[in-house]
Amino acid sequence: MAGEPTGRTAEVWLEVSGVHLEGVVWDDAAGLVRFVDIPRGKVFHADPATAEAGVVDLPAPVTAVHPTTDPATLLIADGDGMALVSGGAVTERLAAPLAGRPEIRMNDGNVDPAGRYLAGSMAYDVTPGAACLYRLNRDRSLDTVLTDVTIGNGLDWSPDGTLCYFVDTPTRRVDLFDYDVATGELSGRRVFADTSGVPGMPDGLTVDAGGGVWVAFWGGSRVVRYAPDGGLDQTVHLPVTQVTSCAFGGPDLDQLYITTSTETLSPEALRRQPAAGAIFRAEPGRRGLPANRFVI
Repeated sequence: MAGEPTGRTAEVWLEVSGVHLEGVVWDDAAGLVRFVDIPRGKVFHADPATAEAGVVDLPAPVTAVHPTTDPATLLIADGDGMALVSGGAVTERLAAPLAGRPEIRMNDGNVDPAGRYLAGSMAYDVTPGAACLYRLNRDRSLDTVLTDVTIGNGLDWSPDGTLCYFVDTPTRRVDLFDYDVATGELSGRRVFADTSGVPGMPDGLTVDAGGGVWVAFWGGSRVVRYAPDGGLDQTVHLPVTQVTSCAFGGPDLDQLYITTSTETLSPEALRRQPAAGAIFRAEPGRRGLPANRFVI
């Protein structure tokens, strides 16, 4: 694209033959990169030093995974809502706003600075406005904080927690809210970045220690960093088109891990993109923030 900053290239880090990898997150207590393969219900963990991976199989779909304040327990989003996982199995259902609704599932989510969980949904047929953004509070109550969402996607907070970034993919925007960490309330929605000039559609995102917002572009073969003022700042290129999410990890939080997908790719496209469905890694010269943990 015209005016695009000089970028870097991500390299294949881990091959897991993923169908639709998503939700990558760094678990600093365990020293592991975690991510999911949504339609296969697989929750992966991998060592950044050795790239040795393990997997837990859960009822599909599983759309996101996050660490909790109990190192032995993970939080997932899935077809029904949110649940806790321990010992390779779902141990507690926390919320099920989508139970009995096979046409819709949860999608991306993230843990706020106070230990709540915010996660969006999406209809399988991408019905406009059919989805919501939910907030699972520390007392296990569930609030609907946004309606008229189509594909609730990337979500993260500024380093000081006072701003929340959110992607509803078909809008081709990253929106910005003022965030009240004490209450979990969102207000003052406005456009942070109009991504319509970037190839592809905005998907998952992560915020770095400098307040930059890194956005994965589905169909765009890239992850783009937006500076805190919303300006296009840096691009990481990938040799595959369907780029889904990104997160900083590793002991120094200086490695950018990127998930990819094979969904919607034709046989010919798959032949041209043999690394589709792998985890990529880049060293973009920035550091990330430690992942927040859901309080249990």
